[in-house]
Amino acid sequence: MEKLVERDEAEKTLAQVYSECSTGRCSTVAIGGPLASGKTALLDSFARDAVDAGATVLKATAARFERYQPLGILDQLLRAHRLFPHSAGLEVRALVEGIVEAGAHSEISQPILGLLQSAFQHLTDSPPLVVCIDDAHFMDVESLQYLLALMRRMGNAPMSIVLTYCPDMGRDSVQRILRAEFLRLPNCTELDLEPLSETGVATVLEEYFNLEASVRMAPECRQLCGGRPLLVHALAEDCTGTMWEPVARRRPMAGPAFGRAVLSCLYRAEPVVLEIAQAMATLGEFRSAAAVARLCGMDPESVARVAASPGVGGLLDHELLGQPSVREAVLGSIPQKDRHAMRSRAARLLHHEGAPALVTAGHLMRIDETIPWAKQVLCEAADQALAGGDHETAIGYLERAHRECADGRERIDIAARLADVVWRYNPAAVKGYLPDLVAAAERGELSVRQAVPVVRSLLWNGQVEQATRVTAGLGAGSRAQAGEDALRYAEQLRLWLPLTYPGIAPAPGSADGAPLDDGATTPEHRAATALGAVLRGSGEEGAVPAAERVLREALAGAASPASSLASLMVLIYSDHLDKASVWCDALLASMGETYGLVWNAMFTSARAEIHYRLGDLRNAKRQALTALALMPRESWGAAIVVPLSLLILTTTAMGDLREAESYLDLPVPSAAFGTLGGVVYLDARGHLHLARGRHDTALQDFLAAGHLMKLWEADCPSAVAWRVNAARAYLHKGLVAQAKELLTEHMALLPAGHPRTRGLSYRALASTLRPEERPPVLRKAANILDRCGDSLDLAYTFAELGHAYESLGDSVQARRHADKARALADRCAAALPPAPPAAASDEQAGTETAGATDLPVPQLSSAEWRVAELAARGSTNEQIARKLFITVSTVEQHLTRAYRKLGIRRRTQLPSCLSELVP
Repeated sequence: MEKLVERDEAEKTLAQVYSECSTGRCSTVAIGGPLASGKTALLDSFARDAVDAGATVLKATAARFERYQPLGILDQLLRAHRLFPHSAGLEVRALVEGIVEAGAHSEISQPILGLLQSAFQHLTDSPPLVVCIDDAHFMDVESLQYLLALMRRMGNAPMSIVLTYCPDMGRDSVQRILRAEFLRLPNCTELDLEPLSETGVATVLEEYFNLEASVRMAPECRQLCGGRPLLVHALAEDCTGTMWEPVARRRPMAGPAFGRAVLSCLYRAEPVVLEIAQAMATLGEFRSAAAVARLCGMDPESVARVAASPGVGGLLDHELLGQPSVREAVLGSIPQKDRHAMRSRAARLLHHEGAPALVTAGHLMRIDETIPWAKQVLCEAADQALAGGDHETAIGYLERAHRECADGRERIDIAARLADVVWRYNPAAVKGYLPDLVAAAERGELSVRQAVPVVRSLLWNGQVEQATRVTAGLGAGSRAQAGEDALRYAEQLRLWLPLTYPGIAPAPGSADGAPLDDGATTPEHRAATALGAVLRGSGEEGAVPAAERVLREALAGAASPASSLASLMVLIYSDHLDKASVWCDALLASMGETYGLVWNAMFTSARAEIHYRLGDLRNAKRQALTALALMPRESWGAAIVVPLSLLILTTTAMGDLREAESYLDLPVPSAAFGTLGGVVYLDARGHLHLARGRHDTALQDFLAAGHLMKLWEADCPSAVAWRVNAARAYLHKGLVAQAKELLTEHMALLPAGHPRTRGLSYRALASTLRPEERPPVLRKAANILDRCGDSLDLAYTFAELGHAYESLGDSVQARRHADKARALADRCAAALPPAPPAAASDEQAGTETAGATDLPVPQLSSAEWRVAELAARGSTNEQIARKLFITVSTVEQHLTRAYRKLGIRRRTQLPSCLSELVP
């Protein structure tokens, strides 16, 4: 039983009416108010009280579909209560049925009126008689006329008629009779129910929530429900069903119960009200009065009049119908056979009215008919959906547009857009569009802008030959030359090729000699140039600042994901792992789903590589597995070698060689070995073979990786240290001279900076020396690796120091360094390798001592060292001159010679270079 709230005055009035009726006064009550204002609940409560007081209560409810049934309400009253003796009842029923069969009559039947009067008079002889009629605005005219005639003839009989009605609803004739005659009867009381106040809404909510939550939710709840008790209860039911937020903080959320309640109100209104509501729900946010009127086949004034009707009471308000649950319920009320036609009309109407493409496209997707302008609208909507981050909707729009295109230019254009968008989320799905696009490219029908995603998809899926043909054909044909912003998209292509298939690309960054810090260049150009400089190992002084600038632009949304990834690799390959960690985390946090699954997977793989280079094997493995799981294996294409390489490296370092072999067993496309990722895969496979003792096989992989890097002019020692790894394989085979030659070449190629790679080089070089020569070189490697944060290789270095001291008989130092190695290895979750192989016999090593100890390390004079050390600490030239009692000119000369010997150009590079010279 629904609790009545804020109806105290109405209940008192009804109680007073009943009291007067029981003392012999005939009266009427009309309870008016909009739909769902609580009229029925008030009437039912009064009827129950009257029954409890001993009154005879007759009840009837008028219905919209029975309003043209003559004497329908009287028929309900007759069936609800036995008014006459058997013979009189049959007579009255026969007369009523005769009137019903004959249809409506404007004149009252005196025989029926007389019988009804005697029956009602009979019922009022002892207890009072109460007649309750709900929704009287839907009464048939005949019943209303008979009841009015009865009330005029009952005199002072203890009888009351209480009815509820909605203003301006039902038949006009009924509304006229109610207002002109019923409300003007003697002793007639009119009650107008007002919406619940904010306090009243809070009182209703207290049935469901505590006082604090009810008071807090009441303002928004009242605004949404309009103070209608029925809707307030429904909204409260929905809120009690949402367990995702504690009640104390919950906001009112309209759900299914609320939608059903609104729909029930609309069903109880005139059909035109539901029709307008259905039109508004169909049109969605673009539901202007003019558009709704046209969809309903009405004039705007009529729609506005219905919406403003007191009986409707705001049920057609935009905010109410805009609730998703309400819109879903109203749309569900449209008969299935009518939905397609309504959506078709709505789509055409919205297009004619100039609605946003997203709005119109939503209707086009739900109809099965060809409309000439649909393709353009769907493509515009796809662009808007992509801008809003809704890629699934965008792809759906483009696929629908593509299906509606016949063969020709338009179909190719949409296919090119699909190839671009779909690749970001499911590269395998692009394959179906590639044959037509490749054919179009060979005919010269693709612009540079369209060719970029086509080449990218072909390369990703390992179709190198076709990608080469498309790339070669970009310079021919009018379409290629007329592409809008062709230079910018050609820059993207130039960036992408070195990152994927260097074999078919020009040397990275070699096409344009613009400086790295040139403000006029694009982020794509700066990223490509910086990466090319690092991979070539020349002219990379400004690579890191340029890369960081691109990354800042990426966070601001001004740089592409390809340029962001290239810039991130610049930091990684330059051994700026601390910076790379910060930038990678920031990019992953900011991108969400904006860039798509492919780029998310690639940046996650980059994060795994950073973890690996820092020795954090657990997180490296976790991130690599996360990246691999972001897409199905078939969607990875040739790029699958990227996460697989990291998984092989990490599990090998962790000592899980069987697991590493399982990743090696996964199929890899042959085209992957034409990529930089393939070089990393060869290197990772070589590490596993080396750990398994397959030294010859490991050496082949390392040398193959090196051959490709030299062939592609991307022989960056810090990208893949293949010479260091091949040297270790040579040492295992006892070939010290070959190992020494590779390491010397490696150190000569290594530019200034790159501390981690330099530390790895010293560690490997120590293995070529005699036992007594190893500790100083290993300590140098340990100092460098400790400063750059590579815990894994630092653990390996300490382990090798322990072995070196053990071979020299220094058990204390051997144990101390072995303990450090084990502690670091445990922290990294790594397995320490066995003792390194002996470099050679003492005699053989002795013949090479001079060459082995002559490390490619720059030598500074004592004066140069003192000046460089003070400069590295931040002293100015004038301050250095005063401290050393020399002239400023002498300071400048010493610094110039130190810069030349160290291979640097800037004062800021001194600290890292000098730290590497400390034994």
